[in-house]
Amino acid sequence: MDKTASYLLIISAGLLMFYFALIIYVWFFRYFSDSTTKKAKQDLEDMFSTLLSVINNKTNNFQGIKEVQKITLFVKDRGSRKESLINIIISYGDDFIESNHQLLMKLCEVTEIKSYLIERLTSKSSFKKSLACRQLGELKLENTEKYVFKLSSCKNNDVRYNVLLSLAKLGDLKGLVYILTKNYESVHLSHRAVIEIISAFNGSKENLFHKTLPLSDDYIKGVLIKAAADYKIEGLRDYYVKYLKSDDKNLRIACIRALCELENSDNEGYIINMLDDKEWEVRAASAKSLEEIGTCKSFAALAKTAGDTEWWVRHNAACTLILLYGGKKYASKIISGNDKYAKEAIVSAIEMVS
Repeated sequence: MDKTASYLLIISAGLLMFYFALIIYVWFFRYFSDSTTKKAKQDLEDMFSTLLSVINNKTNNFQGIKEVQKITLFVKDRGSRKESLINIIISYGDDFIESNHQLLMKLCEVTEIKSYLIERLTSKSSFKKSLACRQLGELKLENTEKYVFKLSSCKNNDVRYNVLLSLAKLGDLKGLVYILTKNYESVHLSHRAVIEIISAFNGSKENLFHKTLPLSDDYIKGVLIKAAADYKIEGLRDYYVKYLKSDDKNLRIACIRALCELENSDNEGYIINMLDDKEWEVRAASAKSLEEIGTCKSFAALAKTAGDTEWWVRHNAACTLILLYGGKKYASKIISGNDKYAKEAIVSAIEMVS
């Protein structure tokens, strides 16, 4: 029994020493690996900075430039170093990439960054696909749109989002229009994500809306119009007016808000008419939106709506009425009237702004 215990003790001590040695080895491996990576990145940053200082945007005999050859040799067949160079370029920002576009395109060609990213698009990892899409878009690498577009039917929502964002930055109007109109069933993006994609579009945003709105389903129309509202594009007004008659209440609400963002007094009549909509959410949105473009022409309609059966509609109508120039005086007539709901709404609105 004593021998067995001794053997177990020796084995335990041996295992403990082995695990301790393994921990030391892993620590040293990570330390030297991180140090090597940091040094490689610093070397690349220095080489890239030197290249920028000597090339002065001249791309004749590009491959013959010593600094280009040095960078090409340094990143050759090393995926981690290619990633570092990609991140270094992107860190300079959009303005830098735009103003030095031809230089950077040539650099991405000779260092095989372009082919490296295109190959990454076929990876089995959704993360790598998404990252490659994002990097191609950030670098604005020409003639890569068709490779990115192939991923538009991918089932992973993060990949689809990055596909759209990449195509937007690459200025691929045709690809964006197709995905948003023909392939819309696979698009499950939030309003915020669509706004980011449209904001990133490297082209005419008005043209993008003109191409997509007539061909989209009601859901995508609503999302696009919410996004378009921020740009206050007068040329889209006819779409907003047309879709006020849609059966989709969310689309009608989006159009109401977009019309008010145009700050055109000619749109007041359309919003006033929507105060009679069958859906209370639409009536509430109309009453609230008239704060932006309403005039004395809205007084009578708002006074009537202050007696609506829905509390939010009454509240919005009353608040808008007293906030409009001359509206408070007009609202005083309602207080002495017979409509109990309207009187309560007006009194409450006056107390809130007092």
